[in-house]
Amino acid sequence: MTLKITTLIEDTKKDDSLINEFGLSMHIESKGVNILLDTGTTGQFLKNTSRLGIDPRDIDMVVLSHGHFDHGGGLGAMLDANTACKTYMHKDAPGAYYGNIGAKLPAAVNFFVHPLIKHAMKVSRYIGLDPAVLKKHHNRIQYISSTQEIAENIFLITDISRNYPVPAGNKFLLSLENGTLKEDDFRHEIILVIKEEDGMIIFTGCCHNGILNMIETVRRQFKDQPIKAVIGGFHLKLQPMKDDMAGTKNEVKNIATELIRQRVEKVFTGHCTGNKAYAVLGSVLQERLEPIYTGSSIRI
Repeated sequence: MTLKITTLIEDTKKDDSLINEFGLSMHIESKGVNILLDTGTTGQFLKNTSRLGIDPRDIDMVVLSHGHFDHGGGLGAMLDANTACKTYMHKDAPGAYYGNIGAKLPAAVNFFVHPLIKHAMKVSRYIGLDPAVLKKHHNRIQYISSTQEIAENIFLITDISRNYPVPAGNKFLLSLENGTLKEDDFRHEIILVIKEEDGMIIFTGCCHNGILNMIETVRRQFKDQPIKAVIGGFHLKLQPMKDDMAGTKNEVKNIATELIRQRVEKVFTGHCTGNKAYAVLGSVLQERLEPIYTGSSIRI
């Protein structure tokens, strides 16, 4: 059976009748199971569902890839619209996560300023999930701490390896622990994997742990299973609202080269990947690479 993925909301769009926003939400249909991966920044993705032929009441489960507002900000609206679906997230997703103002400063200024303010609460803002939503719907949320099969051949994978570099943009993203801000280690990020007869599809959310680390983690779990596609953001922007790459051209090309070496058949990416990094990836991946955008539809 064909797997269908519809991007309900993303930073960009090609259809003016749809709403786009900074964030990501994807609807996945797999063997009669309807999954919502992430919920965007607000509940605006719900306004796109009827236009895209999707009924939120038919969604069986919600998966949050990690505990940031641009992926979980619409959770409350979704759980109000669908009163039966389950929600899965890492047990640490409800943590206190912050973004440093350095993510908004010009690169030249940030080079000098960020080391002085990188852990300062006064110049950081909360970017985590809404505690009120988590409290209201606590009986519908399942927190996971280890790899789990949530439906037949549908897996959530935790404990992501760190043998490859992590995105440079992570330096602006913090967690509050024991009253002190420190660089987030993103243990709250999970990977969604759907296994089919002829291979598996990997969904990355935002790739704060690094796309190559995520693929290596999945390989460790499923050995030599073919990878039919990798889908999601790759966090290759240095700053979320700017398009500067988090790394050199050669570093981004090396990521693309490794994806080929790992025999990834198709790559679909957007959101935090950025246009500049996308172009560099495309120079290596060529026809293997396609964009995701609000309203995009993928059949695998």
